[in-house]
Amino acid sequence: MKKIMFYRNLFYLGGTEIAILNLIKNLNGYEIYIAYTDESSDVELLNRYKKYAKIVKLDDKSSYSVDTLIITSLFKPNVDINKVIKRNKTILWTHYFVKQGTSFTSDEKFYDMADEIVTVSETSRKIILDQDYENKIDKKINVIYNIIDTEEIIDKSEIEKKIELSDQLNLVSVGRVCYEKGFKRQLELARLLKKNNIDFKWYIIGGNYSKEIEEEIIGEYNELKDNFVFTGFLDNPFNIMKQCDYLVLLSDNETWGLVITEAKILGVPCIVTDFDVAYEQIIDNKTGIILSRDDVDSYEEKIPLIINNKKIYKENLKSFKWSNDLIIKKWERIL
Repeated sequence: MKKIMFYRNLFYLGGTEIAILNLIKNLNGYEIYIAYTDESSDVELLNRYKKYAKIVKLDDKSSYSVDTLIITSLFKPNVDINKVIKRNKTILWTHYFVKQGTSFTSDEKFYDMADEIVTVSETSRKIILDQDYENKIDKKINVIYNIIDTEEIIDKSEIEKKIELSDQLNLVSVGRVCYEKGFKRQLELARLLKKNNIDFKWYIIGGNYSKEIEEEIIGEYNELKDNFVFTGFLDNPFNIMKQCDYLVLLSDNETWGLVITEAKILGVPCIVTDFDVAYEQIIDNKTGIILSRDDVDSYEEKIPLIINNKKIYKENLKSFKWSNDLIIKKWERIL
């Protein structure tokens, strides 16, 4: 039986960790390992992997031999990967957003060691290749969308959870509570809704491994504390998501907005910022609204669309379908 090891320095529940979980659920006929080095990794999350994989903590004395190593982040390893993991093949599976104008191939440790590179959107692939100045990786980069457990999402969304809802507008954001996810933009949008006398309720589902940052952000929202509910991490965000008018994701950048796809599966329109991949996932003013990352003042002119077009966007999402079959076939080919 072939052995596959997924390596990530720090496991803390986010889009990448969910993508890993959904993939290993669908890989049959492999012996799978989840390897990490950072002791602050989320124990509860690691326990969720145990049904599908063996969990190992690496250190300098570790010694493993596998057929394929899949590196799932660009964090600097705390150990010498080449010494502690012998393998026939290395795949870099990147959910990391590479900014325009940065040198993608400057980190030889990751990109030169990879036999194959997997990214999760066409947009990300294009940005990476635009910066592959030495033409090192064109032939080894693949686009494979993340596997989505649609059945689990729908089942969890139907578990009854009574929440306080506004008669006018209900919003939900799911993800890490950090500034990169657009929490300053969210606050500006909320202030504009308040200024325009819009009654709204906004659920924030997620946490941060840095409690200091999480508490700092929550404190900034104190002026609108009656409109916001910070739930912390929830194993099931979908029963709240389904009851809301919009999923909101105002990030600086995304490689692929997993939570956008999850919302669309539930027929929930999205309000997102204009990171490049947003245009792969949202049709502006048809399945949601795309806002500027740089001009928060322009949000005010979008408020009538947000309020008046909720039902139109929901209707447009009824035709959305997601299939994992081709995604699994692509992974099987690479493995």
